[in-house]
Amino acid sequence: MGIKSKIQGTADFIKAKAISRKEDVSFLIEILESKEIVFLKTDSIAILIKRKGESKKFFETVDKITREGYELKSQEPITDPIPKLNIALGYIFYFQNKKYIT
Repeated sequence: MGIKSKIQGTADFIKAKAISRKEDVSFLIEILESKEIVFLKTDSIAILIKRKGESKKFFETVDKITREGYELKSQEPITDPIPKLNIALGYIFYFQNKKYIT
């Protein structure tokens, strides 16, 4: 493997990484621009977004979907897309309906 092929491979990797980051950022923007706590809800899953300053409304929504049979499965912070800048902009919570848990 020569230097030319290594450089080409690196360029392809960087291009793929940039495309992936752009898709992540556009999805992040879509999430943060959403005014609702419930970002997505189906019969089997619910995805909730907790932004700073919305704690009361968020907890009321969690109470409501928990009564509907959803159970918290995972959560993750929404961080600034700039590398090395770990600022939490909010949190994503993933719920699954107990009917669909085996």
